[in-house]
Amino acid sequence: MHASESKSDESIVDKIIACISKSEGIDRGEARRTLHKYVCEGRCEWYKTESKASGFDRTDLTERQREDIERLVRQVMKGCDIEYAKWRIHNVLCPGHPRPKPSKNKG
Repeated sequence: MHASESKSDESIVDKIIACISKSEGIDRGEARRTLHKYVCEGRCEWYKTESKASGFDRTDLTERQREDIERLVRQVMKGCDIEYAKWRIHNVLCPGHPRPKPSKNKG
């Protein structure tokens, strides 16, 4: 990912966080954490070793929350394959602990 893509992805993620904050009626910090739970696969070393101590449980989102977040991600990242979108979002939210890049990029 190039620096310009990274900067662009940061503003995309910021927009998604703002949408989640507004739609869920939560502050931006909690919206960021909620988005991170949505994109997290639980594969990185941080999740395996530190998530429990920090109270980060990627499985505690409701099905409705997952559906709402996916809808917002699709609205903001139009034309981007959802798995590739999750990968890009995770790179912004959790730098240094990447999730595997999807095999296909449709967007």
